[in-house]
Amino acid sequence: MKKLPFPSLVAAALFAFAACSSETPTQGDSPGEPQTSQPASTSQPTLQPKVMGTPAVHDAKCGCSIDGIGHCGNYIRIDGKYVPLLHPTLGKMQFCQFKDKGAKIETIGAIKDGKFVAESWKLVE
Repeated sequence: MKKLPFPSLVAAALFAFAACSSETPTQGDSPGEPQTSQPASTSQPTLQPKVMGTPAVHDAKCGCSIDGIGHCGNYIRIDGKYVPLLHPTLGKMQFCQFKDKGAKIETIGAIKDGKFVAESWKLVE
């Protein structure tokens, strides 16, 4: 077998590498360039959280008086369904005192991860 001089080996290796990588570079392939991910197209629409920027009055109950929940916690009725209500000033059993009747509260907030995160709330007499 005939030995090839070192520059010929380098040239052959570069040629083989160039032939193997026939892909053209895209954004993010160069060193130091940020990589971006393109969102995959889906046929289903993306669900957006329900945002309520204006005050609205809703029913609120303790979970112990709601069928299917059965334990204390703060819940608000949004679109006919009770979901957990979160706000830093709420006690764990804020609406338990109202029993099955529940309470009316005015809130501003949004549905996030299946819970209503209130920016503000107040009891409506």
